[in-house]
Amino acid sequence: MKTIVVAGMGPLLGLGIAKRFGREGYRVAMIGRKAEALRGYEEQLKGLGIEAAGFPADLANPREVERAFAGIRARFGDIDILEFSPTNWNKGGYESTQALATTVESAKFDFDLLVLGAIACARQVIPSMIERGDGGIFFSTGYSAIQPIPFITSLCISNAGLRSYAYCLHEELKPKGVYVGTVSINAFIADNTAADPVTIADVYWDMFQKRDRIESVFGPV
Repeated sequence: MKTIVVAGMGPLLGLGIAKRFGREGYRVAMIGRKAEALRGYEEQLKGLGIEAAGFPADLANPREVERAFAGIRARFGDIDILEFSPTNWNKGGYESTQALATTVESAKFDFDLLVLGAIACARQVIPSMIERGDGGIFFSTGYSAIQPIPFITSLCISNAGLRSYAYCLHEELKPKGVYVGTVSINAFIADNTAADPVTIADVYWDMFQKRDRIESVFGPV
């Protein structure tokens, strides 16, 4: 049975991806900061017949990332897909940083999670994927990764960095049989709307099945 790791599990995109891939028979390992929230998602997924388990960790902390993935491998074995989509919104007050107000601290706050966290997670799954000659890694960003948005300058910097990392990783891993994709979301995600999480998750499933493109944009361009 195959396993997807949703790193940065939340009630919208993360849960939508978990449901979509779970429907295809994947077990779901979830990484998030709050153990109580993870238990809630686990119960929701189990109610849908999807095997799931939560592994609490701060993705900006490499040691916690390593511990979480060790727990996932102990529970589920090899990891077939990694999806990385954490958020800093409402965590530290840096979410609305204009360019002139951007500081080393505000930029580092986002960079530690969104770029260094992505690298830490990817390095946990890449060796076994290369060994098997198969697997998939997804990085999720906002549209600011492509088109800078001045009022979230700090976040733009990290989103663009994460997108660049995805492209570079794709070049190295494609010949080894490992798929890398990035999805930039230009919409307000909400249940029962055009940007319903499960609808967005269909994009990830389609990309992984076809493996014919590195990037998709969900929403208007």
